Amino acid sequence: MNLLGTIGFSAGMQSKQQQRRVLKKTRSPIRVVVFFLAPALIVYLAFVAYPVVKIFRLCLFRWRGITRGTQEFIGFGNFVKLIHDPVFWRAFVNNVVLFLFVVVVSVCVALFFAYIIARRIKGSMFYRATWLFPNMLGDVIVASIWLFIYHPTIGMLNYFLSLIGIDIGATPWLGQSSTALIAVTIPMIWKFAGLYIILFLAAIQEIPQSFLDAARIDGATRWQEFFHVILPLIRPTIAVAIVFLMWNSFSVIFTYVKLLTEGGPYRSTEVLPTYIYQVGFKYHEFGYGSAISVATFIFIFALAALVLRMLMERLMRGEKGF
Repeated sequence: MNLLGTIGFSAGMQSKQQQRRVLKKTRSPIRVVVFFLAPALIVYLAFVAYPVVKIFRLCLFRWRGITRGTQEFIGFGNFVKLIHDPVFWRAFVNNVVLFLFVVVVSVCVALFFAYIIARRIKGSMFYRATWLFPNMLGDVIVASIWLFIYHPTIGMLNYFLSLIGIDIGATPWLGQSSTALIAVTIPMIWKFAGLYIILFLAAIQEIPQSFLDAARIDGATRWQEFFHVILPLIRPTIAVAIVFLMWNSFSVIFTYVKLLTEGGPYRSTEVLPTYIYQVGFKYHEFGYGSAISVATFIFIFALAALVLRMLMERLMRGEKGF
């Protein structure tokens, strides 16, 4: 009995030691992961999470941004002011128009040229590189290039129009309320289109050749082939492109508006990011600027959720149809 007890005790000790070794092995990778994630997590909490929480708090105060003691709690007073602010609604409408124009035109242009290049025309590799080149440039560089192109007297746009017989004089494209907003969107489309041409081109080239051959045997024209065969098959890629374009448009809109027009003329190109900047850093109304930021966040979140829901519903219907 003593011998059996001793054997059992030693077996129990060995099993416990094995369990400890297993736990030590499983804990060590976790410690390594935590060690490497800690710097990024600290930076994220300090420069992203904390400012977001701070903005949600400041939107309930009136604060000039000088000292903490001057903060005055006003509840939802900033949001009441926002509702009755015509400049906010002007910026909101401009934001929606600019966003829709950039997304729709970028997708249409990218689809058109991707289909043309996919037909293996002569010089297709050159066209791929040419369209992708603007995407490699920084937003400040792109805005500076188009600032020169739009120049009323020495700009390339007015000079080119005069060469083809459209002499409109020294038209200030960025200085007229009727043309300024569209003029701001063109550089963004020029920068974004190349990346999505490559994305759609890859999707089109993944379509089985038998599908296209069957459509041609049935007598489908090029346009029928595009709209009834290619377009439904690359619908998931288009959905991804729209989501990315939404993010890109909202992330760079401040740079283009700030450098090209600064919200003018007469606030015809004012958008929510530039108005937040003016309210916070020019007028020193940090409480009201935080309220506009919160409203912008809610708008973007609601829009993204709506678009994703619509795209997912269409994708599900499309999957059932094939």
